Amino acid sequence: MNVLLDTCALLALSRGELPKAAETALRQAPEACVSAVSAWEVAIKSGAGKLRLPKPPAAWFESLLEHHRLRELPLDYRTACAASLLPLVHRDPFDRVLVAIAQKHSLVIMTSDRILSEYPNVQTIW
Repeated sequence: MNVLLDTCALLALSRGELPKAAETALRQAPEACVSAVSAWEVAIKSGAGKLRLPKPPAAWFESLLEHHRLRELPLDYRTACAASLLPLVHRDPFDRVLVAIAQKHSLVIMTSDRILSEYPNVQTIW
């Protein structure tokens, strides 16, 4: 099963705080992905002083990609439009985009957010 780490999972990974089941799933996944949207969300939180990172957000994100062999998934207009058409199960636009990406690429979302599993054709793990 290929996985997509949401922003919380990416932050937990960076701190070495992923739950055991998530760690195991990540290790066993043929491919582990993150979205450029998570980099955007982290950069916004860092810029607002709500998140402290050891280096600037772009360098932080790039080092995680390399160190953990994560594949970055860009946001294209089709996926952005698909996210806007999702039912309003979740109001966070970042999470809605991650759901659309997971649906498009048939990925399991690694997240602590239980609401995401309420979307059709979405599976989560944590």
